[in-house]
Amino acid sequence: MDTRRLEAFVKVVDLGSVSRAAKLLNIAQPALSQQIASLEADFKRKLLDRSARGVRPTDAGQILYRYAKSIQRQIDEARRTILENRSGLTGNVTIGLAPLSSAALLATPLLKEVRERHPGIVLHIYDSSGIMLSEMVLKGGMDIAVLYGDRPVTGLDYKPLMREHFYLVAPRSMYAGQVPAEEATAAEVAQFDLLLPYRESFLRQTVERVCAEVGLRPRIVAEIHSQSTLSSAIAAGMGASVLPLSIAKVLPNLDELSIRRIDAPSASQQMSLGIPDNAALSDAAFAVYKILLEIIVKDWGPFDWSSGAAAAPPSPLGVPEDEP
Repeated sequence: MDTRRLEAFVKVVDLGSVSRAAKLLNIAQPALSQQIASLEADFKRKLLDRSARGVRPTDAGQILYRYAKSIQRQIDEARRTILENRSGLTGNVTIGLAPLSSAALLATPLLKEVRERHPGIVLHIYDSSGIMLSEMVLKGGMDIAVLYGDRPVTGLDYKPLMREHFYLVAPRSMYAGQVPAEEATAAEVAQFDLLLPYRESFLRQTVERVCAEVGLRPRIVAEIHSQSTLSSAIAAGMGASVLPLSIAKVLPNLDELSIRRIDAPSASQQMSLGIPDNAALSDAAFAVYKILLEIIVKDWGPFDWSSGAAAAPPSPLGVPEDEP
């Protein structure tokens, strides 16, 4: 198959417009439309839905898009390896790490290990709020993600890692000299001025659910998407927040903070490893995947992926050697 047609198709999906894709690719719009029609004839399926608002991939188009992105990455890696004449693994690998979670702390050890073992691999790490990690993996824009959630998503394979428990983090000054109990109730969480991420985030949804279970609503005074800004705001006494213990422990002025586990059944989220379930990882991505698993097993302990519970790993990676 002519890979130029796949490139054209990917560009149309990315931009949501045939005319804009044609302009960017520097080809006539009728010629680009013919390439799309040729692909539809080859696959005997409609690949794009067209409307006044632009174009969107059909279900068949979504499948082709994911494979086309994978093919593009493999061609780019082959070209780079040949041009740079490197014998080791090369290529770009994109990783998503759920922001304000224990996953975000995997970035530095992952960068260090990949740099030492595979200097030809360039890592692209996303750990900022507002980015839908599962959607990026699904669309082929991301190779691997460590994210909240465990519900099956068509096109994604979720491997459960651990349950992340959440804590109420507040400056001690907000307790007016009183010594708080070791654990915080859902009702207490609702009494604080809270600094939380955007509404769509798993962490924010968890806080709202915890409060709703006791008939209350959280008192959110600011939405903060940056971990550094959130850390500074808490340290300045601007409000409290809800965070996993791993993130709370790296906040500045830690000795001036009260960190209390929230005593509520729903005050936790499943953390999972997400990869595409219908497209093979590139050699570079697979190498990074194995290193990531090593770090997770070392830092979080081994996991039984049939249940998500801790278990002795069948191999140093915590998974069978032939499992991708």
